[in-house]
Amino acid sequence: MSGVIERARFWLAAVLAAICVVPVAAVAQGGGKNEIVVGYSISMTGKFSTSALEVHRGYQLWAEEVNKQGGIAVKELGKKLPVRLLHYDDASDTSSAIRSYERLITRDQVDLLLSPWGSGHNFAVSAVTEKYKFPMPLATAAADPIFNRGFKYIFETTQLASNMYNGLADYLATMKGQIKTVAIAYENFLFTQSLRKALLARLKGSGIEVVADEQYPLGGQDFTSLLIKVKAAKPDAFLAINVMPSVVYLTRQMAETGFKPKLYAVTMGPMYEEAFVKKLGGITDGIVENGFWHPDLPFPGARKFYDDYSAKFKQPPATDAAYAFIGAQVLQQGVEQAGTLNKEKIAAKLHSGKFVTILGPYEYDERGVNKHQLSFLVQLQNGKRVLVWPKSVSNASLKIPY
Repeated sequence: MSGVIERARFWLAAVLAAICVVPVAAVAQGGGKNEIVVGYSISMTGKFSTSALEVHRGYQLWAEEVNKQGGIAVKELGKKLPVRLLHYDDASDTSSAIRSYERLITRDQVDLLLSPWGSGHNFAVSAVTEKYKFPMPLATAAADPIFNRGFKYIFETTQLASNMYNGLADYLATMKGQIKTVAIAYENFLFTQSLRKALLARLKGSGIEVVADEQYPLGGQDFTSLLIKVKAAKPDAFLAINVMPSVVYLTRQMAETGFKPKLYAVTMGPMYEEAFVKKLGGITDGIVENGFWHPDLPFPGARKFYDDYSAKFKQPPATDAAYAFIGAQVLQQGVEQAGTLNKEKIAAKLHSGKFVTILGPYEYDERGVNKHQLSFLVQLQNGKRVLVWPKSVSNASLKIPY
């Protein structure tokens, strides 16, 4: 753990050294520009609204924090400029999201862009932002195909889907005596399909048999027939590859059918304290969740973000909020290190710079993928999400049987 902390401190020092101090003499050269307008589309309504609201709030918290500090420093303008957010509700519709980004760029003429929620929306709108050469951190887009198109203006914020299940696969490899068979249920969505592909590749040749592999509709609510089939296969572990809120219905119906494998792992669920843990109560204890972000990780500002978000919105942040905040952190540092609002220069700096976030160091390859990928697991124990794997970041042991 001390090594992780030291690396975080090193990266923080490097970034602070890279950000140029705005000369006092240059302040008068800032011209008439008095704010930085940052635009984005978000699913305030529709089937993605549970997760997307977290992204929206993460952006709000970032903007509030930046403005308390006087704004974003832009060297060529010789001053700091406050941030103003401009967003549109895409109603969880991809076509609407595309239109929103066209509007933000061509009509509203925003200075910077942040991303919508989800791999599907990001895959579509990034074609628009790429055309107009707008650098954009993709706050909640993990599907590998997004970053395999040769784009130069997109930058990953989450762990890449092909890496996201490394933690679970590594853990299962240590449990061959207890976990010999697994069943998979995956949602019909670009992100979850990418996760399933990566997980199957890791399980292949591991000695762990996949006894069921079932797809269900995006936003599914009735899992009766699926659970009957999976339960009959008698898996040691059941892995739900999901987005919210389908896993709420899946978990409740597992309890109703008496299906309780040794290990029940979900992509996401417990991170949504209100919508998942409190709604389902005690049946959630012991569930393992894929690690995206956690306030106990030893990175600068992680705990402060958690506390500030909880105080502002009267509930803990889900990791989607953390990723939104991280994406905005990266974009802000890109502007400050580039010293300009010129989009091509910001993109070039994002490809070459080093950035410090509440999820540790970020440094991008030519695809816009972060070179520092952290894959870990959390488990809900006594109503709290605790770090359980790998041992280098854990503060508790993973408990089996579930």
